[in-house]
Order: sequence, then C-alpha cells, then structure tokens
Amino acid sequence: MRDKIKIIKEIMELPRVKIEIIDNDPTLEVEKMYKNFVKRHPKYKIFKNKTLGVMLMKIPKTVEEYMSWISGKNSVKYYSNRCKKLGYYTDYYIKNNYLKDMYEINTSSSVRQGKSMRKHYLEEVPKENVKDAVSYFGVFTSDKKLVGYIRLVKTPKLYVISQLLGHAEYQNDNIMYLIIHDLVIDLIEKNKDREDDIYLMYDTYFGGSDGIKLYKRRHAFKPYKVKWVYKDEK
Repeated sequence: MRDKIKIIKEIMELPRVKIEIIDNDPTLEVEKMYKNFVKRHPKYKIFKNKTLGVMLMKIPKTVEEYMSWISGKNSVKYYSNRCKKLGYYTDYYIKNNYLKDMYEINTSSSVRQGKSMRKHYLEEVPKENVKDAVSYFGVFTSDKKLVGYIRLVKTPKLYVISQLLGHAEYQNDNIMYLIIHDLVIDLIEKNKDREDDIYLMYDTYFGGSDGIKLYKRRHAFKPYKVKWVYKDEK
C-alpha cells in the first residue's frame, strides 16, 4: 500500500511537457511509434501507454552544458572516459552489415534487469530496409566488433531510443555509459543551430528496476507527464 501511495505521489508531482511528433516518414515507422505511445497501458487501462513518467532529456545547446550535467565521481563522463581508454569507440552503422554481432549481443544473457529476454530477441536478427526515420548507433571494440547498440527513431523535435542493448561480457568496461554519452554529443552537434526544444526519450521511469532508474538519472533523463501532439506531414 505504501508503494502505491508513493507512486501516486510521484505521478502527481511530475512536471508536464507538450511535445510535437512531426511525422514526415512514408515508411510509417513514426506513425507506429506514436500509436504505441497513446494506446491504453496494458496494465493500467485508465492511462495511455507512454504518457506518465516518460524519461526525457532536453538536448542541451552545447557540449559544455551537457558535461556539467554528467560530471563528477561515478558519473557518465567518468565511466565513458574509462571505456574510451580501453579502446572502445562509437559510430553509426548499417544494421544489415552487423546482424551476427547484434544476435550475439541479444543472446549474451538470457536475463536483463531481472527479467527474461523476450522471445524475439533470442531469434536471428532480421534484415531491415533502410529508413530515413531510423538510425543504428553502436559501440565497438578496438578491433571493430559491435558490442552494444541503440536503435534510434528520429523526428524533427524528438529522438527516441527504441532499443538499447549491450553484450553482457563487455558491460563491465562501461560500454553502456559510453554509448549514450557519445550519442548525446552527436545530437548536440546535429541540433546546435536549432531554436526549438529538442528531446531525447528513453522509455519510462515507473516499473523499471532501481538499477535502470539510476542509470537513466545519471544520464540526465528526467520523468515527465507528456502530452503528445501528432502532426502528419507525410
């Protein structure tokens, strides 16, 4: 009962934000994403699926501003620098060129965050047609082996991390810190001349383990109550 009261209190105190999802994607990737956001929550039917506790980062205007958010002891900057010293690097990649590496990442652990991996992650990774609205961003070893990846859905005012997975055998090298660290820096550079607020979304806050909540907060994601505004410009 106390846990329920605590969650209700947290929901009531969430800051509110309105975000436009501008859909100019003919492949329907963005439309599918939006429909998933606003469908009824599978467990709490009175709520929409991705509206409460949505983890967002308003992309900062400068790298210096971002560094001020993620610096200090046991910080994203600290762990990312340690990872880089081990020879890891990040870059965008074409999914169909790394299907075996992605399968190895997906199957490197049968349990993540205390939950069994979903069945489709344990099957061979299917090919995917290139889509303007989707990018793959990876972390690589010094010998160019993909050991972690982000599937990123892109719209003019919102980027969404739709998948984030790392190889279990390499996670102690802090690859999961480096991958978001470098992605955010890249998005800052891509949007440095934009006057509009641009957001990066990484799923939701409620229902996650304490470990994943801490991971998201360290990366400067904060929970919000979101009103989605969909604009179809296809």
